[in-house]
Amino acid sequence: MFDQLMARVRLLMRKLNGDTGRMLPSPLKVAAQASRPPVPRAPTAPARAATPDMSPERRIERTRALAVRLFGANQPVDNPRDLFGRELELKTLREAVLESGMHAVIHGPRGSGKTSLVRVFGDMADARGATIIYLSCAGTGDFGQVILPYLHELGPAPFGLRGDEYTKAIDLLSAAPTPRAVAALLARADRDDVVFILDEFDRLDDTETKAQLALLLKLLSDMRSRVRLLFVGISGDVSELIDVHASVRRHLTAVGLKPIADAEVKNFIRLTSNAIGLTMAPSALEALRWAACGSPYHMRLFSLQACLVAIDRGQQEVDDAAMTEGLRRAQAVWRTTNPRDDELFTRLIGERRYPIALLESFARACANHLEFTVADLTDALIRDGHDPAQVPHLIESFAPALGRMQEGSQRLAFDDVLAPQLLLAMCVTTRTGTAPASAADEGTMQ
Repeated sequence: MFDQLMARVRLLMRKLNGDTGRMLPSPLKVAAQASRPPVPRAPTAPARAATPDMSPERRIERTRALAVRLFGANQPVDNPRDLFGRELELKTLREAVLESGMHAVIHGPRGSGKTSLVRVFGDMADARGATIIYLSCAGTGDFGQVILPYLHELGPAPFGLRGDEYTKAIDLLSAAPTPRAVAALLARADRDDVVFILDEFDRLDDTETKAQLALLLKLLSDMRSRVRLLFVGISGDVSELIDVHASVRRHLTAVGLKPIADAEVKNFIRLTSNAIGLTMAPSALEALRWAACGSPYHMRLFSLQACLVAIDRGQQEVDDAAMTEGLRRAQAVWRTTNPRDDELFTRLIGERRYPIALLESFARACANHLEFTVADLTDALIRDGHDPAQVPHLIESFAPALGRMQEGSQRLAFDDVLAPQLLLAMCVTTRTGTAPASAADEGTMQ
């Protein structure tokens, strides 16, 4: 009794003192509180990791690596988002090869983006369930040496054959690989669409082999085979890559890569430089666009080097000075692979025999034509306000770097198809960063 009395006294004293911390909650009070809407609380800021500030050297290193990755001057792209200015060509390939069952040929000069276009197309076709076999053609080889590696890579799955059955069929075919025999086998591949990509087709110099491949193309179409051929090579004309007589032409779609439009070039340079945290001065942007002449390779190379200069100097903007030094660095990169033409161009510019504006017109005319004639150069000089009588002298001066496309042909081309834009870049740097002279609109790569 005494203990219970003392407990009640202590409880009463706590109530009088306002101490209810150890009392059991009232059921009615709990129910009332539960019915109230919750009171919103301010979000708690996450604890920050204690990381040291990045050193200036490390920041430059990371920014340079990002620039190299985004501009990608030395590697073909494989993401459709990076395929600037080639949306129409990609659409043409998709509709012709994947939707209409046609064969195709992609042609254009070195650096025009053929490999990038093919890689993006290949990924697109693969995503649609097609089987893609991508190989490079050798400089020499008969029909069997060219086509049999594709059959070995393809395997038995598209034919519904067992491995030993397919091996036996390939062994029999290897004994006498003719276009008709190969087409008969490939016509049995009816489970999936198959695309054979024959890259560097221009390196194949045997005319008989090219004729047999053209016949294979026709036979596959006549047999309604699900196997398509995609030829890729350096050329200004599809007929130089593959025999396109009338019986073949109706089964083939030609995709020629012309210079990228000026607006697309400027858009790429601006967006990519912004992505690495740099702005591009309008005059520097215009000079880079002008020197690239619509070439994807030069667009990326020149812009990358200009941005690297700005990064190394700690600048937030690629100004005219960074642009000019970037073009010089691009020339140094090219010099390692073609010292002969670099020495020739440097000498001709230094001699001042020809005005810089005249050399720029010549360079742009050559850049916009994979192959050119005296008439092409004459038209370009007249359009830009120069004396057309200078054309023979220019051809003579640049003769060590030029070659005729065929014996007795009037068509000329630089041995190094990357050279004209480098000549143009050297002219820009000779102007010490001043804006280039007004030039005609971009030409058509023929």
